[in-house]
Amino acid sequence: MTIFPFQINEVVQLYNKVSKIKPSVLEQDRKEPQDIKELQDLVNISAEAKRKQILDQTKREVLERIREIK
Repeated sequence: MTIFPFQINEVVQLYNKVSKIKPSVLEQDRKEPQDIKELQDLVNISAEAKRKQILDQTKREVLERIREIK
């Protein structure tokens, strides 16, 4: 496995950021989950990717049907 210098730098920066947070703040966040807004992942699929996905799914279904017949 190769680890690049920029990856090490990102981990160190994150560690420094988290280490500066007071433990009481972290505990307070755990006690009040209703205040935390739910994050939603948004995925946009391009028309070409959707077309390819439909073609792949169709190929799989046709192959399954052919195999069932044999």
